[in-house]
Amino acid sequence: MNAHAILTAQGWRGTGHTLHPTSDTHGLTHHLLIKRNDDGSGLGHRKAEHKAEAWWLNAFDQALKGIDTKGGSMKQTLKGGALEKITTKGAASKYTGTRGLYSSFVRGGVMESTVGMNIVSGLPTPPDSSAGTPAAAASGDEEKAGEETKEERKARREAKRLRKAEKHAKKEAEERAAKKVEKKKAKKAERQRTKDTETREERRARRDARRKRKEEKRRTKKTSSR
Repeated sequence: MNAHAILTAQGWRGTGHTLHPTSDTHGLTHHLLIKRNDDGSGLGHRKAEHKAEAWWLNAFDQALKGIDTKGGSMKQTLKGGALEKITTKGAASKYTGTRGLYSSFVRGGVMESTVGMNIVSGLPTPPDSSAGTPAAAASGDEEKAGEETKEERKARREAKRLRKAEKHAKKEAEERAAKKVEKKKAKKAERQRTKDTETREERRARRDARRKRKEEKRRTKKTSSR
C-alpha cells in the first residue's frame, strides 16, 4: 500500500507539510512517533508504576505507622488513610464501587465445621476390615430394611405414596395456573388487537352484543333460582 499516494489523492501537499490544506501552523509535519518497548514490561507500562502496583502494601504500611502503642495499648491515630478508604462501607474509590477493583471478586461460601462428622481420613483400610466400602454400606442398608416390621414398612410406603401424590397435585396446579395466565394474556392481546382495528360502529355493535349476553345470562340465572 502506497500511503504517500493515498494521502496526496486526499489533498495532502506532500512531505514536510501538515494535513491542513493551506497552512503548516496546524498539525504535525512529521509522522507519529512510537515509543520503542525494549524493557519487556508490556504495552502501556510506566516506569513508576511498580510503586503504585503495591497499593495494598502501602496501605498496610501507612496503617501500621499510625498505630500508637504508648500507655500499654494500641490506638490508631491515622484518620482517612488508604486502608480505611478501602474497607469503609459505601466508600467509592478505585478499589471499591461498581467499577472498583473488588467488584470483580465473587464472594465464596463459608467453610463449616467438621467436628462430629464421619470423615474418611484417607488412610488405607486394614485387610480385615470392610468399613467404608460400598459392600459394607449396602449390607447395612439391607440390615436396616430387614429390621423394620410389616406395619412400619406399610406406613413408610403409604407416606411415600402420599408425598408423590402431593407432588403430582402441586405440579398439576402450577400447570393449570400457568395455562390460565397464558390464556388470559392471549385473550387480552386479542381484545387489544380488536380494539385497534375495529371501527366505531363495530365497537358499538360489540358492546351491545356483550350487554345482551349479560342480560340473557342474568335472566337465565333468575329463572333457575326460582
